[in-house]
Amino acid sequence: MSQASPRPGRLPWVAMTMVLCGLTLPISSAHAEWTIGGGFEHFSWTEDVEPLPVEERGMLQFLRLGVSTSLPNRTSIGYRGRFYFGEVNYEGSLLYDPTTPITATTRYTGTTQQGWMGLEVAPQFALTAGLDLDFWSRNLSSDQVEDYSIVSMRLGAEHRSSVATPWQAAAGIKFTLATNEDAHFETLGFEENPPLQPGQSVTPYLDVGYSFTPSWSVAGSFDGFSFGESEGVLLSNASQSGIYFQPASKMSVLGIRVEYRPTPR
Repeated sequence: MSQASPRPGRLPWVAMTMVLCGLTLPISSAHAEWTIGGGFEHFSWTEDVEPLPVEERGMLQFLRLGVSTSLPNRTSIGYRGRFYFGEVNYEGSLLYDPTTPITATTRYTGTTQQGWMGLEVAPQFALTAGLDLDFWSRNLSSDQVEDYSIVSMRLGAEHRSSVATPWQAAAGIKFTLATNEDAHFETLGFEENPPLQPGQSVTPYLDVGYSFTPSWSVAGSFDGFSFGESEGVLLSNASQSGIYFQPASKMSVLGIRVEYRPTPR
């Protein structure tokens, strides 16, 4: 977030959460396929600011859960949840003095909640669509915290592994439907705390895995966001005033995980 009129409206989080719940309600424990896994991600966040760009890089740890089931007419539905945390290196500048370089540590905690649907168009191959809810907290210091809430849609295709073909893959495009950033301006000494709306993002995603036993697999993935600059908000307090905004920002995440799937009885 940098110093330089919020867009109206707030995101309908309750409605979006109900959509995800609705997608997973028909999943029966008797016929569902469950997965659990975990691993590490190389995380990168950059901001297009001058004269000193902001760069954050480091490793995060994550846990991933999933459940899916097949429905009539060659369709399937499922849920995936990702939970991550960790600290990364920060290279940038001071908020109130962008010409002063600084090196620090940023802590991230967050989750991605996804509901998806698939249509099988060939054996082990399906077209997919998903709705993502992303929430993460970016702690740059004790008094500078940014909380992000993002709604995205995924459109793509996936090949599922089988005994004959142990490889699995999923790829497609992810685009944001709504964005929201709580920059906690009140902790910076301002009386108001208007939200920021980073610009819309369109990015590819990729996930490739190999099942080396019927229950165990290893996979790698790429995901991220590419936000445009937000509109600015005018803020003032007793000692200063200015326009604050979220610069154009890019997030990229390269992950590797080990995953367990119970063998069907």
